[in-house]
Amino acid sequence: MAGQSYQSHAHHPVLTYVASAFALLALILLYGHLHLGWRSGDEALMALTLAVFTLAAISRVYTVALQDRIIMLEMKVRCAELLTAGQDAQLARLSPKQVAALRFANDDELGALLERAAREDLSAKDIKASIRTWRPDPYRT
Repeated sequence: MAGQSYQSHAHHPVLTYVASAFALLALILLYGHLHLGWRSGDEALMALTLAVFTLAAISRVYTVALQDRIIMLEMKVRCAELLTAGQDAQLARLSPKQVAALRFANDDELGALLERAAREDLSAKDIKASIRTWRPDPYRT
């Protein structure tokens, strides 16, 4: 990933632009259908449906991305509390999916499993399979 700077930090939520375009198109077509005599009711309904589906997709994508950020933060704090400085530094070597898999490890086995995951580059599936005592995550959506 390239470095971020003031010149490159802009965020362009493409799906939001797409949903907005569908919603605007639906409004124009509905206005034309109701006030200008256009025969565009079906097209307006289709554009509105596409806007709603796009917004639903955005909702899921944003929820999962936010949840992943929270899990990363939670694991950094948990590792800082439970592990030595050398051990918790290994967390930065793992991908977000690997870190998310580690959150299920019991406190007693977290350090050893973290070291093994970093050393052997275990997949998230392999990390979960290696956990002996699972720590529940009842708040996952």
